[in-house]
Amino acid sequence: MNKLLNYLMGGLLLAAMVSQSTIAAPSAQAVNTEKSAQHSNEKQHSEEDHAEEGHAEDDSDHHEEGHADDDGHSEEGAHEEAGHEGHEEEAGHEGHDEEEPDLTFSADLLRDFGGEIATAEAGVIRQQVSLPGEVKLNEEAVAHITPRFAAKIVEVRAKTGDRVKAGDVLAVAESSETLSRFQLKSLIDGVVIKRHVTLGEHLAPDDTAFVVANLSTLWVDIALYPKQVPLVKAGQPVRITTSHGPEPVETSLDYVAPLVDEATRTGLARVFLANTDNNWKPGMFIEGQITLGEFSAEVVAPRTAVIDIEGQPTIFVQHDGSWEPRPVKLGRGDSHSVEILAGLDTGERYVSKGGFVLKAQLQKSEFESGHNH
Repeated sequence: MNKLLNYLMGGLLLAAMVSQSTIAAPSAQAVNTEKSAQHSNEKQHSEEDHAEEGHAEDDSDHHEEGHADDDGHSEEGAHEEAGHEGHEEEAGHEGHDEEEPDLTFSADLLRDFGGEIATAEAGVIRQQVSLPGEVKLNEEAVAHITPRFAAKIVEVRAKTGDRVKAGDVLAVAESSETLSRFQLKSLIDGVVIKRHVTLGEHLAPDDTAFVVANLSTLWVDIALYPKQVPLVKAGQPVRITTSHGPEPVETSLDYVAPLVDEATRTGLARVFLANTDNNWKPGMFIEGQITLGEFSAEVVAPRTAVIDIEGQPTIFVQHDGSWEPRPVKLGRGDSHSVEILAGLDTGERYVSKGGFVLKAQLQKSEFESGHNH
């Protein structure tokens, strides 16, 4: 019995070992299959990596070749642009090689525009000073009419503004003491500029009844600043002008005061101004242009000939049938003329007035030239 049990236990144990061996064998095969599949996958990945590296290298080569091509195109484009710039510069130079502005105005055409033409020559420049002044009554030609003794005015025959002659009766008065009548007469030819009496008014012997002034000669008093006092002398030429009124007068100084005014510290120069037409009126403000001295210059031109072109004093000078805008160097000058130190020679013809016409033509030509560019 015991042997039988041992045989049964041994059989069962053997069957269990065979069954376990059978199960383990497929597991080993599966492991081998899995390892084989893993190896196959690794090989495939390796081939794909090689393929990607190949593509990367190809792309890199193509990319470098593309850059090389682009560089080649860039260099060619640069050459083409340089060529275009060269052509543009040539075109620009050709554009600058233009003709000079047409300034071939005839003398008659210039005159039609108010221009004048002169020949350069020597002249005189005046050293001048302009000073303020005033027209005043000539106090040496003013008469004050007064009664000889106390009286009452019984008749008035003249009024302010009347022109009278010496001996004309201006009023009739009655003596306060004797009741006798007497006449108040003008002492000079002139104009009644003031009347201080009315009918029935009583006057004392020193009361002024009328003031008569001869306006055919007036005083022009010119104020001298301290620095001009020692320079101004009687007999010097003077030009008297006013902004509103008669035409300027060329005359000379008749009197220079020996004293300076204590209040204003100014000197006084006086002109006895003829006023036969009564155009000048006492009280007018004037400007006196006094000539202190004169000097000669080799070339003198009127100030109207000098035109400013871009800040440079310029005179249009005739040259080869055209008018050349020529820069000039200026010297001393006065209100009318200026010395030309360089740029204009004696004997040359130039535009002495109306040069603005040529300046406008010059600017027009320059504008059109720039616009065409």
